[in-house]
Amino acid sequence: MLRAISLLVLWLILGMRLVALAEPWTFKTIDFPGAANTEAMGISPSGDIVGRYRSTDRRLHGFLLSGDEFTAIDVPGATSTDAFGINPGGDIVGMYTNADDVTHGFLLRHGMFTTIDVPSATFTSAFGINPRSDIVGAYDSPDGRRHGYLLSHGKFTPIDVPGATLTFAFGINPHGDIVGGYIDADGVGHGLLVRKKH
Repeated sequence: MLRAISLLVLWLILGMRLVALAEPWTFKTIDFPGAANTEAMGISPSGDIVGRYRSTDRRLHGFLLSGDEFTAIDVPGATSTDAFGINPGGDIVGMYTNADDVTHGFLLRHGMFTTIDVPSATFTSAFGINPRSDIVGAYDSPDGRRHGYLLSHGKFTPIDVPGATLTFAFGINPHGDIVGGYIDADGVGHGLLVRKKH
């Protein structure tokens, strides 16, 4: 009986300690001025945040939040723009849709937009970028299948989990490790970590 009480007291103390450890979290709402809704998608080591917002006319726009200053990100001529990732150098990646309803990835570097299109793809998005400017994302091949990709030094490398019906690549770290997801032949979704063999 004494042992059970001791264990209960220990459990309560540990539980209270876990609650105490959780208390330092703070929450800050991010709302692009005048937007109908806002989503934050990526953050750099210095705290710069990128994401997307929907304006009152229901169009999607990307944004950069640096300190307390918002900057809208709109690819010229696009009907919608999403910003998903930012690296320590301030390079931003995302995707945009043009007037023909075709979706492309983009890189925004020093105020200049560069379109990212996997060759022969019908859809390309860019989700993550690391300090070396390696970019990961997803694309649709002409047969309608979705694949992940790595863009490094101007070369596209497909990322496909064997037997998967579709694969995504969402993020890449400074070492080149890639995270994403895939759906297997049974329709079950899984997380994914891709590492180069050494």
